[in-house]
Amino acid sequence: MIGKIVSERYKILKYLGGGMSSVYLAEDIILSRNVVVKMIKVDQHDLDRSKLRFQREVQSTIQLSHPNIVNVLDVDETYEYHLLVTEVVNGPTLKEYIRDNHPIDIDEIIRLSVQVLSGMKHAHSAGIIHRDIKPQNILLDEKNQVKITDFGIAKALSETRMTETNQVMGSVQYISPEQAKGQSTDERTDIYSFGILLFELLTGKLPFEGETPVSVALKHISESMPDINQYRDVPQGLKNIVMKCTEKNPLDRFRHVDDVVLAIDEYKENNTPYVSKNNVAGESATVVTPVPVKASEENKIKENPNAQESPKKEEKKKKRGMLFLLPLILLLAGAGIIIYLLYFTEEEITTSVLPDLEEMTLDEAEAALTEHQLVLGEVTEEYNDTFPEGQIIETTPASGTELEFQSTVDVLVSQGIEPEEMQDYVGEMYDAVQNQVNSFGFNAVNVEERYDESEPGTILSQSIDAGTEIHPEDENLTLEISQGVEPVEIRNFTGESVDTAVSELEADGFNVSVIQEVYHDSIGEGNVVSQDPSYGDFLPGSTINLISSLGEEPAREMQYVQTVPISYPEDEDSQDSSDSGSGSNSDSDSEAAEEDENEPVEVEIFLEDRDNNIGDVFDTIEITEDSTYTIRMIIEEDEEGEFKIEVDGETIMEETVPYSNE
Repeated sequence: MIGKIVSERYKILKYLGGGMSSVYLAEDIILSRNVVVKMIKVDQHDLDRSKLRFQREVQSTIQLSHPNIVNVLDVDETYEYHLLVTEVVNGPTLKEYIRDNHPIDIDEIIRLSVQVLSGMKHAHSAGIIHRDIKPQNILLDEKNQVKITDFGIAKALSETRMTETNQVMGSVQYISPEQAKGQSTDERTDIYSFGILLFELLTGKLPFEGETPVSVALKHISESMPDINQYRDVPQGLKNIVMKCTEKNPLDRFRHVDDVVLAIDEYKENNTPYVSKNNVAGESATVVTPVPVKASEENKIKENPNAQESPKKEEKKKKRGMLFLLPLILLLAGAGIIIYLLYFTEEEITTSVLPDLEEMTLDEAEAALTEHQLVLGEVTEEYNDTFPEGQIIETTPASGTELEFQSTVDVLVSQGIEPEEMQDYVGEMYDAVQNQVNSFGFNAVNVEERYDESEPGTILSQSIDAGTEIHPEDENLTLEISQGVEPVEIRNFTGESVDTAVSELEADGFNVSVIQEVYHDSIGEGNVVSQDPSYGDFLPGSTINLISSLGEEPAREMQYVQTVPISYPEDEDSQDSSDSGSGSNSDSDSEAAEEDENEPVEVEIFLEDRDNNIGDVFDTIEITEDSTYTIRMIIEEDEEGEFKIEVDGETIMEETVPYSNE
């Protein structure tokens, strides 16, 4: 039932308890507020009339609006249930309050009683009799103010799903004699129940208790109320109000709630009590306390002057009368008992009407069956979405059936919502099964990630073992998901040896590639100039690219090569001699040539380039004839080269050569 929406607007949140109805905390999804939903089984044997009677009895309670009455917000029905929707009251029942606070201060008892009576008066003025006034049906809010609930429910239940006898059983400790006898009820029925409630407020006890509800009901009919003073000293005026409320004959009680309130007011102001008839065990018919006398009673007294005899004479007369009548009373009592046993043994005691056990636990059902002198029979179980685990779904025979005493009753018990089998998701990809996981309706699904060699998104573990039977709405599921291999942090190797970087990175599982070598002015040859990526967390197997240094870049230069002629200097004397001997014969010419061979001449070469200085002699040679010399220079970018040739100290050639990249 939890989580279901009934009447198309009330989402069931929590089971609060049960009795004659199942009570749930719910959310009104239309008005976004919490409410209390009471669900009462529909009598399937008389469906239409059942709904009609329930609506008739309960619908009018919506019109009740009073600070001491729980507001009825809505009345509806489904095929299975009557629904009664009320406000939420956050506080204990009066029953719980009595249990936890006894003895309660008299003034507080008066305050609570007046509020109960105020709520009763409002309902009575609208023609609504509660018929089940008891501390369990009275709530206290956060300010300890009274809130009466379930007006009209008792009558509605008695007419829709229970026999009058069964209705009696539900609240037998507070039942009026006329209810116990199955007679008609009116406002005085609620006043009697209030009197029992007031007795419990004062004493912390119930006036009548017994082994069975029947025995308690009979005590309400025939036994006198116990003396309050045996439990607690209570002012006589307040005691007399209790006795007046709980007269066996409705005609002897307060007629209206206003009369009770008036009596309490007079008690508070003057401590003037109302007088009850013989209603207290062990007390005489006359309570010797002053009482207000109504006009009708004054007329009776005038008509019967003997009523004014002294109390002592009257008491003596009564004693003599009682002694005379004693044998007759005993005879009549015995005859009455015989008639009672004969009549009821034949008509009721040999049979019992099977109470409605639906929504009860096995213990509650067994106790109810024992009270009706029936026996629990076969117990079977089945899963059920409507009844919480442990509650009875149905009985065989059906409720309301009249059975012989000691008949067995078989029950079908709910195992609650059928569990589902937890699936195995380990090894699956989370994205592939996410919708399936969500469709289970878990209370919460938590996803946690961790590094693993599995493919990212793989489910590594689940908090609920596969095959476990679960109710998903009550479970939190945690799935552990793979994030893949854990990244490794790399550092920046700039300026360090390429060999060191390669060794360390490969040890961490990375691939390393030296993609380029470049000149660098500040990073030495063989060291890392840069890396890509530079630093951070990366997956092993990734490639790290390195750029290595060639060291400082050399200057740009050109090589100049040129062969230049060097002329041998001619001697003038030898020239003249040659000219004058032109007429000699050939033999003499040959000999002269040998005799006239040139003397060696010293030639000095000077260079200005990358490696040489023009002020220094680069090379020295000797020539005896015209010769050539190859000039070789290395000229740097933006610089000039220069060479000079001297023969015997005389410059014969000098040239400047500019740098050229062509």
